[in-house]
Amino acid sequence: MLHGQSASDPNQYKEILQSPFFNDIINSLYDGVFITDGDGITVLINRSYERITDLKAEQLIGLHMSEIIEADYISKSASLQVIKEKRPVTLMQQISNGRNIIVSGTPIFSKNQEILYVVNSVRDITELLQLKHEMEDLQELKNLRQSSKEAYSKSDSSPFYTSEKMKSIMTLIKRAAKTNAKVLLHGETGVGKTMIAKHIHELSNRSEQNFLELNCGALPSSLIEAELFGYEPGAFTGALKKGKKGLLEVADHGTLFLDEIGDLPLDLQVKLLKVIEDQAFYPVGSSTLKHIHVRLLAASHKDLKKLVASGDFREDLYYRLNVVPLHIPPLRERRKEIIPLARLFAEEFAGTYEIERTLHVDVLELLYDYDWPGNIRELKNLIEQLVVLAPDKEITRDLLPKDLLPTGQQRMSDLDDIVPLKAAVENIEREMITKALKKYKTTRKAAEALEVSQSTIVQKMKKWEK
Repeated sequence: MLHGQSASDPNQYKEILQSPFFNDIINSLYDGVFITDGDGITVLINRSYERITDLKAEQLIGLHMSEIIEADYISKSASLQVIKEKRPVTLMQQISNGRNIIVSGTPIFSKNQEILYVVNSVRDITELLQLKHEMEDLQELKNLRQSSKEAYSKSDSSPFYTSEKMKSIMTLIKRAAKTNAKVLLHGETGVGKTMIAKHIHELSNRSEQNFLELNCGALPSSLIEAELFGYEPGAFTGALKKGKKGLLEVADHGTLFLDEIGDLPLDLQVKLLKVIEDQAFYPVGSSTLKHIHVRLLAASHKDLKKLVASGDFREDLYYRLNVVPLHIPPLRERRKEIIPLARLFAEEFAGTYEIERTLHVDVLELLYDYDWPGNIRELKNLIEQLVVLAPDKEITRDLLPKDLLPTGQQRMSDLDDIVPLKAAVENIEREMITKALKKYKTTRKAAEALEVSQSTIVQKMKKWEK
């Protein structure tokens, strides 16, 4: 019998749910399964649901969905909404382990159109997006040797450059781009250093030539050397029979961008310095000198001066690369770019997934106010999540993670469905104690700050761990 159909024999379902064969089937599924009865009581979950949520069957079976929400295991219930609206429902849940999951609840009706059960299928959107990005990273490594065809437009109207700080940097970029000077980009992870490097290439007289990128922290030393310099046939175990051209040779007359240059091993730093000085190199296993004319751009999120002081980065190489130093400020210091970027990403992902999506003004305001510790990369990831998960054309604030809501609004959001006052107070207590422990490190100091006894904090922590 298919989901959503009427049951000719309600007892048939009880027998099925209790059968070992049925349990073996649902436990073999990769997606999570969560089944409640028509009153919202949990009757069955599978192992995948336990894996995704870190919640165990013994914690949940027999509990009403409102109790599960009250215990702060989940943010909202698809089953309760299905029971209320008597139709299939899909929504996003936040789980106590910090994951975002997408839940699709489907009712099973009796002959009298009463709901007997709600079958929820659960997918971890965090896991799906992580897998997607891992596949993208793998593809990026495979395409390491190909010219990048997705450089940003030369237009000054790019959303990356609307803040005063970035306009000032763009002035320097335009000057540097017209020369062959090496540029060293510094900034936090995710600020857009790769995009800036591509922009420099596009503004230069090399724009019609190859732009190649190597992440020095993504490969072991031996592979970095092979990628940079190439190798002759049989140069080492596992080498291609025909040999391979290095990125330096393929990028001849173009641009080579060395990302995370601070992770480049010291022995390769020496060889890179030699390339810079001579504009020539020997492929691995070869005695033939290759002459090149390549522009080098480099970037790092690390403080290279500190690495020089500690002996982990060559001082002479640092000065050769640091001809035009550019510090790319974090997104929180150029907030004017957040909204244009968010709209740009929403438009791009809507096109990718072939759906219509717009960002509500309330969402844009909250995006603007958030500090974005992961910078542009974090913003892009979130917009992709919102585009995928939004049930309607307009993306509204109820889809935003709690981290993006002001503290007071986080608490009010938790109380939107009206929970018992005792549970609400306990939620706030837990939040304050967690913050105090994070700040003061010990239960004694946290107790002093909160003006309660140390034993009170210890007892509450033990209670919450159960």
